[in-house]
Amino acid sequence: MRSIELRVSAVLLLSALPLSAAQPPDFSGVWEMDRKRSASALQGVPIGPVTLAIDQKADHITVETRRKENPKSASTSETLTFRLDGAETSIAGNSGPVKTRARWDGAKLVTETIRNIQDSTVTTLHTYSLDAHGKELLIDKTLTVQHGYQFPGAQNTGTGRDVFVRRK
Repeated sequence: MRSIELRVSAVLLLSALPLSAAQPPDFSGVWEMDRKRSASALQGVPIGPVTLAIDQKADHITVETRRKENPKSASTSETLTFRLDGAETSIAGNSGPVKTRARWDGAKLVTETIRNIQDSTVTTLHTYSLDAHGKELLIDKTLTVQHGYQFPGAQNTGTGRDVFVRRK
């Protein structure tokens, strides 16, 4: 009798796994950058406080980025919407049109933006993931500037990780 109970329990557990694995994480919420653990806050010209307001729906995700150059300056904000089916969209950004695209990579969300800044194409690739408790948002960032320099040692790509803590 005990072995039948164990088999039934195992079947129930295994049948529930595909359902939970198919559910993407929900990044919705307000997130504050942990400046001591974020590459963006530690770069040569550090950025000021950054807050993300994320609203995730079944078919799209909206990310509002609010930032200050320093604690006394006025806030700036940009809101980008990404379709979660991988389709590219074009929206108005602070410095002109922005092409956006997003896709799931398992439990990670990968977003891409392409924009023109001072006659150079700037591409960002952000990979969003949550810690095991859902209290920290990790964003691995790659920034590429197509500036046309073709000599050895010219760098047009930078990477880093920013850490955000869920606001209570």
